[in-house]
Amino acid sequence: MKNLETAEFVCGLEGTDVTLDPPPEPPLYLAHQTWVIETKLSERSQPMTQEDVNDGLGLPFAAAKFLCCPKETPTKKAFMRIYLQIPVAGTQYESRQIRQEQAAKPQPHVELTTLKALKEFECDVVPDLLAYQEGKQSEESIVPGGYITYVVWDKVPGEPLNAEEFWEQDFKSRQAIRNKFREAFPKLKKYGYLPRMSTMSKIIYDKATGDMYVLSVIE
Repeated sequence: MKNLETAEFVCGLEGTDVTLDPPPEPPLYLAHQTWVIETKLSERSQPMTQEDVNDGLGLPFAAAKFLCCPKETPTKKAFMRIYLQIPVAGTQYESRQIRQEQAAKPQPHVELTTLKALKEFECDVVPDLLAYQEGKQSEESIVPGGYITYVVWDKVPGEPLNAEEFWEQDFKSRQAIRNKFREAFPKLKKYGYLPRMSTMSKIIYDKATGDMYVLSVIE
């Protein structure tokens, strides 16, 4: 098993089907649907020692992002994040039984809780939550019986803002983008969510429609 700092834990899923059955949580009723994983985009991990866990800092996990689509409508694109519990640092080479003893119930992740809340509020400046599911890893997985969480959200139209391209635009175009952000910010603040310090790339802007989506509240 590889070093936790550099290992990729969510691998070989391209081309596979993932069927998600979100639980009914009024007023949220998300459809049972099968998604096809197309391309892996990124993966990051948050290793932790047993001391970190004992101190209540959470559990170690990996999070991988994929491009996906509904099996019935492959032209409709979306993003999927898979959160996977990983072994406590120093136990990755231990027996399956020892790793299984670390198995825990699904943990809260900001991305999912935020998308659920803003969907309930019908907030239109973040991507729409399409599906999610919290479950257990298989007995052959890295933490047998450990938690695994799937989150699927809409791939919104537009492109990430780029500082260089932004300043290359004329004043009128730059001002239109600023004004749109001034409209989006109060919508998030109204529901208690503020964009985290991030780069312009976490803002998606559709030049054709003028629509803007702020990703830094979830990513």
